[in-house]
Amino acid sequence: MRREIAVGSTFLAISLFFLIFGLQLPMGTARRIGPGVMPASVALMLMLLGMIILAQGFLRGSERRVARVNWRGLTAISASILVFAFALHPLGMILTTILAVLCAGLAEKPFRPLETLLLGVFLSLASVGIFIYGIGMRILVWPGC
Repeated sequence: MRREIAVGSTFLAISLFFLIFGLQLPMGTARRIGPGVMPASVALMLMLLGMIILAQGFLRGSERRVARVNWRGLTAISASILVFAFALHPLGMILTTILAVLCAGLAEKPFRPLETLLLGVFLSLASVGIFIYGIGMRILVWPGC
């Protein structure tokens, strides 16, 4: 399978999944946006990107083929998403973000624990600043806080 067709198809499949579940959430109004707006909007943008990449794959006829699936990367990134989803409520934003970044860092060869930990600390502090203090989301910062 050609690379562009594989990537475009994957983007379309992921965007359809999030669009279906995003549309089940309330959209709200223009004055008070609901929780379904963000996933649906991102899904639509990803869908557009997937269609563009897919069209390029068919029109250009590139010979770049998908060599093999990077199972290590796929597993590490999937695990980091699951860690974030299930650990956010009990552990808070700071610890959960650090753990998710450490899991995602396992996708890289070789794994660099110190650099990954520093990145996790930076991203967790940036996330707290943006999402909790910046836009006022009600998420635990730390366990029990």
